[in-house]
Amino acid sequence: MCGIAGIAGAVDEALIRRMTGTLAHRGPDDEGFHLGEGVSLGHRRLSIIDIEGGHQPMASADGSLWLVYNGEIYNYPELKKDLEAQGRIFATHCDTEVILHAYALHGDACAQQFQGMFAFALWDAPRRRLFLARDPLGVKPLYYALAGSRLYFASEMKALLCVDEISRALDLEALDDYLTYLYTVPPRTMFQGIRQLPPGHYATWEDGRWSVQRYWRLKVGGEEHTEEEWLEEVRRALAATVQKYMLSDVPLGAYLSGGLDSATIVSHMRDSGPVQTFTVGFTGEGNLYDETGEAAAMARHLDTEHHLLRVQADVTELLPRIVRHFDEPFGNPTALLAYAIAELVRKHVKVVLSGDGGDESFGGYPRYAGVALAERYRKLPRQLRAAVINPLVQLLPESTRGAHGFRRLREFSAGTLLDPVDMYASWISYYSAPEKAALYGPEVSKALAGRDALGYVRHLAREAGTEDPISQAMYVDLHSFLPNNVLHYGDRMSMAHGLETRVPLADPKLVELLACVPGSLQVQGLRTKRLLRRAMAGRLPAEVVRRKKVGFNPPMGVWLNTTLRPLVDTYLSSNTLAEHGLFQAVSVQRLIDEHRNGRRDYTWHLWALLVFEAWRKAYQQ
Repeated sequence: MCGIAGIAGAVDEALIRRMTGTLAHRGPDDEGFHLGEGVSLGHRRLSIIDIEGGHQPMASADGSLWLVYNGEIYNYPELKKDLEAQGRIFATHCDTEVILHAYALHGDACAQQFQGMFAFALWDAPRRRLFLARDPLGVKPLYYALAGSRLYFASEMKALLCVDEISRALDLEALDDYLTYLYTVPPRTMFQGIRQLPPGHYATWEDGRWSVQRYWRLKVGGEEHTEEEWLEEVRRALAATVQKYMLSDVPLGAYLSGGLDSATIVSHMRDSGPVQTFTVGFTGEGNLYDETGEAAAMARHLDTEHHLLRVQADVTELLPRIVRHFDEPFGNPTALLAYAIAELVRKHVKVVLSGDGGDESFGGYPRYAGVALAERYRKLPRQLRAAVINPLVQLLPESTRGAHGFRRLREFSAGTLLDPVDMYASWISYYSAPEKAALYGPEVSKALAGRDALGYVRHLAREAGTEDPISQAMYVDLHSFLPNNVLHYGDRMSMAHGLETRVPLADPKLVELLACVPGSLQVQGLRTKRLLRRAMAGRLPAEVVRRKKVGFNPPMGVWLNTTLRPLVDTYLSSNTLAEHGLFQAVSVQRLIDEHRNGRRDYTWHLWALLVFEAWRKAYQQ
């Protein structure tokens, strides 16, 4: 893992050094710079493969190409052999040099050959042309800004904020997306002057002209196999993928919870020898998610060198750190735990494998079962559902202590009155359109009049090209929730401590295989991850294969009413909100009151506002 930064269109040594310096946490092992005609490149390195030979920026043998790169290309040994067969001569054993040779032979099409996680920028000196690319699922970030005659890029926005000419003004459409989904939607960021390159895209800057192209598109369905044939395909793919992701010249380990995804990864890692595993529990009031006992049992079953780490999260102290590493509001509170986990794990290993991506690839979220159940529920007369059942369900109280049964029942009942796509969009969003209408101040309401934030999900659902509701929902999540939420905080929180996190269950080739599997084989009735459970039967204990998804979340609903109560009263007070006028204080107070008296669970709503205000104080004042 690394941090990259650059300027196309100018040589500015002082600025590129400042930009690169902000990324030191991403690459604590080494730094390097290239100042060429019309370009400035900077790199911070976390050394994983070919520790001695992988210094960056790296140049081609003739000095015509210069590269800064963040990530891992897992199929680089195969690519290297192919390139050598075509006459390319290598000076190192690292994957960085493979990118240079692949571009020299194949140009922009090289991005389609790389399997892994990556964000890189390659300067083609003879053409005075910059080529940038980001991996298919967006594991690695890449931001850019156009200002005057220059293009600026970096792994994180903090590097771009070193540039005075880049606008820091608030992007209200990004704010609207953030309150809807808890994250900003590419290419927007919370800053008007900064954009992010979407996953699966490459971009070029040449003679001042900027162009963005999509190079990867997931195909849903199209292959006919029996269930047993799919099982064999999945078993082979899992074994090969995990082995591929273990490529490293430094010690690596794996997260191990009590769930199926991490156990699947560790089980396949053990095929190659001993494994260090890490389970994290956290102390404090309201914890419903402790799986340390189940994880310890799994570690004994797999015979791993197991580490149990206990986190006592001081959220008040962690919040400003989290904000500084995201550079914009990010509303999933799991990021707090991910930050604390990475800090502890980094003391033991430099690389860790994670189960992230398993739910999106194998159909693990309970909402996928909800999609299947909704198809049956809609067979009841609409009048009965709309006039009788739904009004009664909406009266149910909600728990703020992490038990979401009644909330999910309420959302299910209301959602099934909509068409399937709008139903799913409502399930994966947080602030609804009416809630935002009540929240926004007059100027924000005027600026966003007529905007439909859920159009993002509708577009993805249409793009999936399938009428299968489960496959459609999984496609939406693979292109939204996974890259913009799960992988986003996974990168930021691990790289905050110089820890490389690898996600084999989000491998593009594995995802492409699973996208061909009919949704009915992934989810049947209320049973999720059906194919993965069958594939791992016999390799893992039966209770693990059967276990329901628990998740790993902090008891934020409880904390907002207890330890975080003073912070809520300060950051969301009428005086604070009056400073910017973006939100109606009376609406915010209603959310606070209803959450505190237990009428509604507004955990996500309030945490999103709290994080936004913390960000605003740090970046907008």
